[in-house]
Amino acid sequence: MWLAESLATLKSKLGTIDQVIFEDKGHLDHPEDLVFLQDVDGANRALVSMQKTIKRPKTVTIKWDGYPALIFGRNQHGKFSIMDKHMFNKKDGSGRQIFSPKQFQQYDQARGVDRSDLHRLISEIWSGLEKASRGTKGYYWGDLLFNKPLMNMDGVYNFKANPNGITYSVKAKSSVGRLLTDKTAGIAVHQQLSPDAPTTDYAQTLNGSIGQLKNNSDVAIVPSAMPIVPDLTPHGNLEKNAQQTIAQYGDEVKKMMNSAPMARNSFSQLFTTYINKRIVSGNLKDLYKGFLEYVNNRSMSDTMKKKLLGYTVGAPAGNIAEAQVQKVPGYLDQNKDGLIGAFKIWIALYNLKMHIVSQLNDAAKDSPVQGALDDGTKTHEGFVSNGLKFVDRMGFSRQNLAGRA
Repeated sequence: MWLAESLATLKSKLGTIDQVIFEDKGHLDHPEDLVFLQDVDGANRALVSMQKTIKRPKTVTIKWDGYPALIFGRNQHGKFSIMDKHMFNKKDGSGRQIFSPKQFQQYDQARGVDRSDLHRLISEIWSGLEKASRGTKGYYWGDLLFNKPLMNMDGVYNFKANPNGITYSVKAKSSVGRLLTDKTAGIAVHQQLSPDAPTTDYAQTLNGSIGQLKNNSDVAIVPSAMPIVPDLTPHGNLEKNAQQTIAQYGDEVKKMMNSAPMARNSFSQLFTTYINKRIVSGNLKDLYKGFLEYVNNRSMSDTMKKKLLGYTVGAPAGNIAEAQVQKVPGYLDQNKDGLIGAFKIWIALYNLKMHIVSQLNDAAKDSPVQGALDDGTKTHEGFVSNGLKFVDRMGFSRQNLAGRA
């Protein structure tokens, strides 16, 4: 309980860090969302990625549900630093000039931000991560799993880093459990960056390893490799349906996504935000009709709303003759096939992904690392393969998003 409470307090003060995962560049996307983000090219990329995952299941890694996300490591001169993603990506480079916990605190003070709980955490793990990275260059990107020594409860370690997420149970005598024994904190690493990487967009997967880091300090460096390699089988009908749906609607989707009367990123975000709301509601039926209602109720300028949904022109005041009332179609009316097609492709990709996720969850049932939702459902946050995340969005995502609403 103390761990959930301390991290819940930290989360409330950090404010925007959890949004990094969902909104900024360099994050991992859901395969099905690529149809909204990259239209037909993204849909095909998602399909190919899932097909590769099925053929090469050894590439699958655990997506640990840790918090907060931190980047740590050494610059070209070997100087050690810890930062968050925004600091790493700051254009003037000042976010990377943090070489002590005190400088981290001073950095926040200079911009008028109070993250005192994070400052305490950084102070506690600084020396351990510095020791683990000695002799290396470059940075590692990971998620904090716990920040207090774990108690061995009948041979099992239990912890929950994200107050809205997964509760983990790890067998103490397993390879992962031995890494956690007698540690004051633990961080799961999943990506690495070269010392001169301009942004986190250039992050490279660790493929389940911990790179050149060493487990030689009081902070556990936890790999993302699956303890048990899954055996994945294809589903010909789901793959065929995805291929046919992309072929049928791809051109219309591309036209709709690239000719919208608003910035492409903003238009794409309409879809991804809408999908998240539907996931929280637990209902993925009739996405097309629901999207029109969502846009109609969304806060935006009247001009933009008319461009998207259209408007009516009527008879002079006092004259209610329907014959003189006309509907001027909006952009979404004019691109109905593309809109319907985008959601059909999304569903086809989602169904194929869930075929994979269900098999991964089955493989994890015999793993020494177990996860559970608040309602007791056994599951992990998800898995990563070929640069995409494989998550049961009606399970973990729904609980996590609802908790942040």
